[in-house]
Amino acid sequence: MISERRHVACQSLVLSLALSLLGVAHAADKKPTNDKLPDWAPKPKPHVIEDRFRLEVMTLSAELDTDIRIDPSVITQGTLINAEDDLGLDDNKLLPLVELTLLPGDRHLIRLSGFSVRRSAEKAIDQTIVFDDQTYRPGERVDSTLNLTSFGLTYGYSVVKTRRMDLALSFGVQIVEVEANAVVRSRVVRDSETGVTPLPLAGIEGRFDFTDRWSFEARAQYLSVEFDEIDGSVLDARAALTWRMNPYLVFGLGYRDFHVEVDSRDVDDPGIFDMKMAGPLLFMRASL
Repeated sequence: MISERRHVACQSLVLSLALSLLGVAHAADKKPTNDKLPDWAPKPKPHVIEDRFRLEVMTLSAELDTDIRIDPSVITQGTLINAEDDLGLDDNKLLPLVELTLLPGDRHLIRLSGFSVRRSAEKAIDQTIVFDDQTYRPGERVDSTLNLTSFGLTYGYSVVKTRRMDLALSFGVQIVEVEANAVVRSRVVRDSETGVTPLPLAGIEGRFDFTDRWSFEARAQYLSVEFDEIDGSVLDARAALTWRMNPYLVFGLGYRDFHVEVDSRDVDDPGIFDMKMAGPLLFMRASL
């Protein structure tokens, strides 16, 4: 009798253990996934790090095309010249560029950017050139300098933000400084012109991730304005294919187009400046 009771007790114990194990297994099957974690639990890491700071270093192989006309007065036009063909300035430059982007929130960005194009040449001109209040004669050897410096500040807000795509509207200010100088040493003829113009820009930019490593990104900023006696326009656009080596380092290959045009009828600085700069772009972006 005692033996039979022990046998029943053993069976009850085994049954209880089996039910307990089944309960544990069932609980394990319903363990919360990352998609249903409570608010206090750590969230899963995104395939692209949501960084707060980006530093981008770029190299641009730029093809340059520049038209300039500096008028002696509003009613008297100077000579429209091409800086590359008529003055012998380089029509291709390898330019370093730098961008610093801050991301203070999930949808905000603040970008600082800048570059400088500095060129000089010496050439015997083959035509009469009226440049401001100076006249340069055919056959004279002219030392010329043309520098352009640009600094930009951009604010952007993401209107569409998903795991694979980010689309933002932007507003920025581009400060463009142009310095032109032409010298004929034989006659001690010199003329120098400098202009600084702040230009507001509106734009759009976005990124689409094909995979965790490959993405396509593009941006464009543009504005055409007329104020007082000056008409001006600026276009700054680029598109690139990027490869993410790890969450903090990205390499990219793309194309950039920068075009600034100013037509001034101002009494103090009449004339035209039209510069196009475009070419392939190679860059590295570090994120923190």
